[in-house]
Amino acid sequence: MKQVLSPRELAEGIGVSESSVKRWVDDGHLEAAKTAGGHRRISVQEAARYVRERSIPLLRPDVLGLAELTALAGVDSLSLHSDEAAARFFEYLRAGAEAEARGLLFSLFLDGWSVAEIVDGPLRAAMARIGELWTKEPSGVFWEHRATQIAIQSLGRLRSLLKVSDEAAFTIGGAASGDPYILPSMAVAAVLEGEGLRAVNLGAETPAETLALGIEDLDAKLAWLSVSVAVNPRRLRDDVLRLLPALEARGTPLVVGGVHAKKLGLPKRELLYIGGSMAELEALVKGMKLARG
Repeated sequence: MKQVLSPRELAEGIGVSESSVKRWVDDGHLEAAKTAGGHRRISVQEAARYVRERSIPLLRPDVLGLAELTALAGVDSLSLHSDEAAARFFEYLRAGAEAEARGLLFSLFLDGWSVAEIVDGPLRAAMARIGELWTKEPSGVFWEHRATQIAIQSLGRLRSLLKVSDEAAFTIGGAASGDPYILPSMAVAAVLEGEGLRAVNLGAETPAETLALGIEDLDAKLAWLSVSVAVNPRRLRDDVLRLLPALEARGTPLVVGGVHAKKLGLPKRELLYIGGSMAELEALVKGMKLARG
């Protein structure tokens, strides 16, 4: 994916004149940097923000480095409901259609879907259906592993479209100790970045002590722990409870989510949130922003 675009490239991508793009920059509607020679350069993330907020159709997505969108010829993502998008995403994952899978997530995002809506809707539903193939079909393990890799790559590429300031607050998290799954924690990071926060994803098998060190080092304003597997719920519960006093002293909320999060039986605490969806995480972050404002 390209990192920066010239006004001419963006103009070609969305079907307007180069002078129009330059005017948007000069009027402050579109953020751009200038080279040593005085030429305007627009980041792909800023271009995506502008296209998304203004509902501008991409006529030449390849010019912006989003060639995957051309694989969706004949698909009007604007007309897709969540169930329809999930069914289409499932078919792409099932068939190993990487370009189409990535293109669909790009298209939904540029059409105005939040990252939380994409994760809670098409991504979660499609992966759940793929997971069912594990036991129902002889090739289910192969399909599940391939689909997971495509989903991870698709979400990673989607994150590259998100605009996050270098001055934004840090958040940090990972999958709990004993949890080998990468995708859920990566999805949390994407949702947080979609809300303008810097997200450091520590990945699978993250010990509570490691998370605590990361929170301290980054001065993180929010932490998360994904629990897709809880082999020893009591031990995980004790790990979280040992982590809480230091977080409460800092005023740092901890979000514990995932399909097995409730198995830990965590108590109610002021800065401890047991999440059931990415929409809840999104709402929490928006609330934190309002509180700071």
